[in-house]
Amino acid sequence: MSSNQPQIDETRQVGFQELAPYVRLVQHIEGDDSYRLPPRIIYDYELIYVVAGRCDYVIEGADYPIGAGDLLFMPPMVRHCCSVPAGETFRYYAVHFDLVYMGESFDFSVDDVYTSHDYLHAPYIPDEPELTERPVVRLAEAELPYVLSAQEPLACEALLRSMFRVYESGSYGKELQLRADMLSLLAVIVRQLATPSGISRQHPQSERIQQAMQWMKLNYRMPIQLADIAASVHLSPSHFRALFKEATGKSPMEMLVALRLERAKELLLHSALSVGQVAEEVGYADLHYFSRLFKRSEGMSPVQYVQSLRPKFR
Repeated sequence: MSSNQPQIDETRQVGFQELAPYVRLVQHIEGDDSYRLPPRIIYDYELIYVVAGRCDYVIEGADYPIGAGDLLFMPPMVRHCCSVPAGETFRYYAVHFDLVYMGESFDFSVDDVYTSHDYLHAPYIPDEPELTERPVVRLAEAELPYVLSAQEPLACEALLRSMFRVYESGSYGKELQLRADMLSLLAVIVRQLATPSGISRQHPQSERIQQAMQWMKLNYRMPIQLADIAASVHLSPSHFRALFKEATGKSPMEMLVALRLERAKELLLHSALSVGQVAEEVGYADLHYFSRLFKRSEGMSPVQYVQSLRPKFR
């Protein structure tokens, strides 16, 4: 790897603010029961949306039948194969992408790695030894299941149709439109996986976590400790912290800070309160501590934030 390429941590996670997907390949695939995808792994992410028909995937030995309106999310280095049941047809869009661009030294040719194989006759697709060492960057704030039914199927299909058209056009600047559409598609998917507060809808304690979030929204002006939030849902602090982190990706106190700073930004832009008054209004008696938290979050002080944005809201 050349010295001028970015160093990618093999265990790196990216949050929503860092997410900048690099779309490598967009396909529109259709066929009948003669279609097959022999056992293989891939080296980036693949997102599939089935428009019509049915496909039967086997992922790490488990069966995942997918039909019209279903999304399939395939992470890197996961072994899988696919076939079409007798008498069935199918049509789907597929996108290969990385969550962030990792540099030329970690890129690869889709022609060499994906599209040049004889999928109909090969018993399996051999692994690419160099690419098996490729870093895997994971999404920190959401965990996508292998298969889910799209709650906004028209939006998913429209975005994928746009991506396929842009990809095939080869037009200048297509990377920007592909990234924009991929971000929009991921946003559609994430919306159905979590509540507006960022709580996983599939988490068994989602209702209790939601109650704790509501308590924080009502009481964020007060001095609050972890034990106070935990007590609001009748859990011990350690147990509550573990559940909350598992469900939202953030600790309770991190979420409290985020809630307070969002309210602080609203007040700074849309009220006549001073920075000190805003700090007190959102629960911080220490102005300097509030300013440090604000700068750590926004990259600028509260005063700089007001100076840069308030004129736009007049």
